[in-house]
Amino acid sequence: MNNVVRKLLMLLLPVIALAFTGCAGLEFAPKRTVWYYHPELPAADRAIAKAQAEGKDKECPKEFNAAAKMRDDAYDTYLSCRTQEGIDMAKRAIEMAGALCPKPPATPAPTPRPTPEPQKEKEVAVIRIVNFDFDKYNIKNVFKPELEMAAQIIKKYPNPDITIDGYTDSKGSFKYNVKLSIRRAESAKAALVKFGIDAAKIKTVGHSYNDPIADNKTAAGRAKNRRAEIHIIGK
Repeated sequence: MNNVVRKLLMLLLPVIALAFTGCAGLEFAPKRTVWYYHPELPAADRAIAKAQAEGKDKECPKEFNAAAKMRDDAYDTYLSCRTQEGIDMAKRAIEMAGALCPKPPATPAPTPRPTPEPQKEKEVAVIRIVNFDFDKYNIKNVFKPELEMAAQIIKKYPNPDITIDGYTDSKGSFKYNVKLSIRRAESAKAALVKFGIDAAKIKTVGHSYNDPIADNKTAAGRAKNRRAEIHIIGK
């Protein structure tokens, strides 16, 4: 066996071994010298590329750039060995890309009736902020781009109704968690106000550990349930 063939085999053997042992559930997506990633990261790339192909980078550049930055931060976090955090950030980048440039509700056509029907309210966006630390209500920096995007969406409507719902996990008493969930909703409200939203338009509600979105029997599930949700009703 000559030296060229031997060198080629030496290069290929690690790749073949990786394919059979270490890449189960991963996606081949070469980037930044790494060949395989959890599928959420290349999915975030595709979501950003799709939004750009649809012209959303020009239609709402600020929100698009926030989504693209979230995708880039996901890769940085993932490659710094914080795998699950990077995956969660990639999922948020996908959500942000999907919520870009919402269209205002169409103006209803005139009607011959003496009294026109009132325009129906429509929920135009739900921004979910997850992963408050246990027994905490401060907003982490990683979630501020989502809050800024929510503020930009709100500003597109002349008279929106905004409700922020706060939630906790099931640790502790219901009564204590009611107060904690209200504080989480109020923290999200304060962030929106900093981004230029009128505080008088925002209603906050605390739900304690009611309405979980994940299993409170696991640490991962409890982390997802420690959240605030912003519901935007356009008129």
